[in-house]
Parts: sequence; structure tokens; C-alpha cells
Amino acid sequence: MFIQEYYFGSPAWMEYMRFIGGPALVFIGWYLYNSNERFGIGYGGFCLIYGLYYALKPVFWILFRLDSFKTTRLQITVTNEKLKLRDDISESEISLSGLPKIMKRKTYYVFQLTKFNKVYMPFSILTKEQTGLLDKCISV
Repeated sequence: MFIQEYYFGSPAWMEYMRFIGGPALVFIGWYLYNSNERFGIGYGGFCLIYGLYYALKPVFWILFRLDSFKTTRLQITVTNEKLKLRDDISESEISLSGLPKIMKRKTYYVFQLTKFNKVYMPFSILTKEQTGLLDKCISV
């Protein structure tokens, strides 16, 4: 879900930058690096390294932040007003009307809690009744 959201969950201009930006920087860096000028070699090397980083950024995020990508087993209850999440340690209730956005992607829902905090929930852990109730709450 993270990789799909990274590439397809942003405005169109950012999606293009993420697809084209890294490879374009690598190409430009390679061209500059092969020039025989000191500036071209230095700047080209920088562009090569940054372009590779930019193209592979999601892979690095996953590798170096494995704790952020753990899946937790939950018991989920969906009503017209609330989403209840329960695991072995705690229980949370989220008011669906209080969320700034609820978005439906190809294989999961995105619940935006704040500007920078989101909860991702795959369809596979929800029943058809629960997805039907959530579909009614989706923000455009």
C-alpha cells in the first residue's frame, strides 16, 4: 500500500515527478559526468547519486523504517457514524464524520486523521457490509 500510495496517491504533477524525476536526473548526471569539465563531473556525480536516491526512495524508506510498516491484527466494527478498531492491547473509536477525508483506492481505504497522519485499511480485512458503509462516507 505504501508504494502504491507514494506513486499514485499524490497530485498528478507530483506523480510525474516521482516517475520521471529520478531517471531524468540519472540521465542528466551521466551526460554531465562524461563531459570533460570539472564542474560537469562534480555536478554530474551529484545528479547521479541524487537521481538514484530519488528513484529508489520508497525502497530505502521500507528498508530503513521496517518498524513503521508492521501489520497489526485488528477486529474492525463499522457503523454509520464510527469506525472501531480493536487489537490485543487497546481499542479506538474514530468518528467518520470528523475525518477530513476518506478515500477509496484500488485495493484499500485511506482515512486521513490529520494533514500528515493517515490509516490505510485493505479491503481484504473488511466484509462487504463494512465496505458498503464506508463507501457512503467517501470524500470526493
